Amino acid sequence: MKPLFFLLCVLNIGFFLWQFHAGKLSPVVPAVQSGVVKVLTVDEYRRAQRGSQIAGLIQDDIQRWQQADVDYMLTELSGPQKYAALENVETSTKPPADVKEAKAEILPEPVQPVIVRKCFEAGPFADEASAKKWLAQKALSSKQILLREKVVSSDFQVYYPAAKTPELSRTDKFFLKEKGLLDIWMIQDGEKKGAFSLGVFRDKARAALFKSQLAAKGVASEIRRRDQTEQQWFVKLALDKASVKQYESAAIQLSACVNNQR
Repeated sequence: MKPLFFLLCVLNIGFFLWQFHAGKLSPVVPAVQSGVVKVLTVDEYRRAQRGSQIAGLIQDDIQRWQQADVDYMLTELSGPQKYAALENVETSTKPPADVKEAKAEILPEPVQPVIVRKCFEAGPFADEASAKKWLAQKALSSKQILLREKVVSSDFQVYYPAAKTPELSRTDKFFLKEKGLLDIWMIQDGEKKGAFSLGVFRDKARAALFKSQLAAKGVASEIRRRDQTEQQWFVKLALDKASVKQYESAAIQLSACVNNQR
């Protein structure tokens, strides 16, 4: 009932203003006879001008009051709906209970496994350049590059010991030729420099047999083993044991260092 009452008041005020604006509520002014000019004094003119200004102010106040009443009525009519909408929004924006519980739970940080790196040797490589190239391809850094010699083959040499002087060496050579040993040559370097090589054998047993045959002829010979080596290069790495397999291949093998340094 209250909104209806305010609506009727607004309609009455609007009707009153419309009547006032149309001039129906203004007093009837008698018509001025034609040909008669009415002269206003200065005071009358000022009062008329002041009355016009007052009427304008009253008209503005009435319009403001009318607009305020209309706004109030609209607020009263739409107020419950707005409140209901706000309640729905607040209800819909509340997080579910399970989400709150999930946020409240503090998950423990995962424990990172400890990586233990140990010393490994990778190789063999034909030369140092090949070792460095392999490291670059695998994105690895080496603690040390090592050079080793590997025995690839061996033989056994039967020789006549070297003489102490060149004159005695010539005498020994003449002696050996008299014994029928013509295919001989002097060793030019190494520990046995100056000795005469009498024969080379792949098998030690055959070398020993030849030595015994020479002894039967009166030639006192000796046997020495000769090793042929080749150079091989290795690199030392600090790696996790679990990642060793990914760096191995048919040509390159990885093995733990002798002292297993980290």
